[in-house]
Amino acid sequence: MRVHILWLGILGGVIPALAQDPATVPSSSQTPTVHDEVLVTGVLTEESRHRLPVSADVIGQEEIEERQATTVADLLRAVPGLDVVRSGSAGKVTSLFTRGTESDHTLVLWNGIELNNPFFGGFDWGLLPTENIGRVEVIRGPFSALYGSDALGGVVQVLTADSPAQSLSLEFGGDGYRRAALSAGLDTGRLRFDVSAHSRRGDGEAENDFYDSDELVARARWRSGNGLELGLLLRGNESDLGIPSSGALATPHRTTAWRELEIALPLEFERERWKIEAQISRASFDSEFDGPDDPFGFTFAESSSISKRARVVTSYRFSDEAWLAVGGEYEDQEVDSSSVFGPGLEGAGQTTRALFSQLFYAVGAWRFDLGLRQDDHDAFGAATSPRLATAWQIDDRNRLWAGYGEGFRSPSMGELFFPFSGNPELEPEKSESVELGYEYRGPAWGVTLTGFRNELDNLIDFDFVLSRNVNIGSARTRGVELGTERRWRSADLRANVTYLEAIDRDSGLDLLRRPEWRGSLVGSWRPGNWVRAVTVLYVGERADVDPITFARAANSAYERLDLALRYRGWRRLVPYARVENVTDEHYAEALGFPAPGRQLIGGLSLSWQPDPN
Repeated sequence: MRVHILWLGILGGVIPALAQDPATVPSSSQTPTVHDEVLVTGVLTEESRHRLPVSADVIGQEEIEERQATTVADLLRAVPGLDVVRSGSAGKVTSLFTRGTESDHTLVLWNGIELNNPFFGGFDWGLLPTENIGRVEVIRGPFSALYGSDALGGVVQVLTADSPAQSLSLEFGGDGYRRAALSAGLDTGRLRFDVSAHSRRGDGEAENDFYDSDELVARARWRSGNGLELGLLLRGNESDLGIPSSGALATPHRTTAWRELEIALPLEFERERWKIEAQISRASFDSEFDGPDDPFGFTFAESSSISKRARVVTSYRFSDEAWLAVGGEYEDQEVDSSSVFGPGLEGAGQTTRALFSQLFYAVGAWRFDLGLRQDDHDAFGAATSPRLATAWQIDDRNRLWAGYGEGFRSPSMGELFFPFSGNPELEPEKSESVELGYEYRGPAWGVTLTGFRNELDNLIDFDFVLSRNVNIGSARTRGVELGTERRWRSADLRANVTYLEAIDRDSGLDLLRRPEWRGSLVGSWRPGNWVRAVTVLYVGERADVDPITFARAANSAYERLDLALRYRGWRRLVPYARVENVTDEHYAEALGFPAPGRQLIGGLSLSWQPDPN
């Protein structure tokens, strides 16, 4: 019922205002164009998104600021084909399902550094903030041909931005919420420095529901005069949060702590038709769990993971219509863990070596994208991952594309060797995927329609009867994504809807936490000095597990409305406010873990240009 009220409110208020305001109706000479972004994630060298036969979305810095999103997960909720599931309030474990694939089937990159935890393979989206992010690229479909394991369902990459000015923002809200963020940039000769940081505190709505987070990001780049660029990347995050309950049991003293540190040395050299990109990186993840009020007695667990990676890609551009890229990668992972039950994994490790290539070639109205990768895993041997895709540019505004890809994911070290549940006989998960898409790009609006199908084999799941991880068999996900966007001079509107069928082919049951229907609407309106933004989300009913009985149950559909307002009429000071969950909707993204209610947040942002002298 509420979803109809929300949509009617938006369509009856925002859109007519846009249509009736003469300032927002462009003349023929002022008609904006639907953006044609450059991708760096779905390819081995930069290429225009609309030239490639891929399903991709790019979330830019302007949208991040207008929506006032503080986590990347909040941005991804409005992307077609993605399902974000958070287990309760801010900071709690947050999973991402891409086109119905598992939560550990999406590769997460931060400026090329892999963030997937080697312990259990997934990534907790609740701990990735948006400070100084320039863009988020989302690639749907299997991309093991370029990235190997973990890219079976898709790739999400977060790219930092140059800071044009120094800025400081402070914001406050209910339940003890407060947040401070700082970003600064400096050019000095051939050197460029950028730094950003944030500190967040909040008590939450329940006892022991706090979430505290601190992060520091630094980047340095040096450019020579002959096409060489060297860099340094650093990111550190510390998060502490309380766990208010476990099922129906209150846990007023249960806590978790998270520490991570990423460091990388990127190199880029470009000369005429040649380009070389290389990066060595190290990522470490440490977690601690304390449950002093556990009914079985004091409980604790801790783990430490390290991932070291080196990657190099060389590309040669034959012409504007053809290029070839080849590369290699080496990755070494190590995990240690222990708990109240004793040692867990002690120095468990695995290494992977890979060679890969990608060819892009255009002939007339046809474009071809061919990728191939060979991985050599020290425990599972060789795996070959191909990708073949083509696009037909029908005319200046219409195009069709089709793609086929195979992907794989090696079992994580926790799935293989964790005490009691580990199973060293697990086989890698595999997939075969196809997609067919159509896109129209007009002067001021565009539409995209994509159909997809994924066949998944050897899925890894926990067997409650055997109390261990097993390969359960096969699953199938298929669906349709429909998206449209409209641009005015001072307004943007984007909407999408996704239909998904995700089933376990052995049992015939729906895969958990994947709704059949979901949709979103994101709009912004900039009359004069005001910036108004609206986000509407609809998530349909989906299968889940009761957290007390562990029996399958249905999780109800929900609708959510967020509003944001910003005033930019003053030179340096920008006041802003937002209302999250405007209608105070009561829902749970994961059954048994209620989402926060309505929250009003206000803040001020101060910015100033650095002294050029």
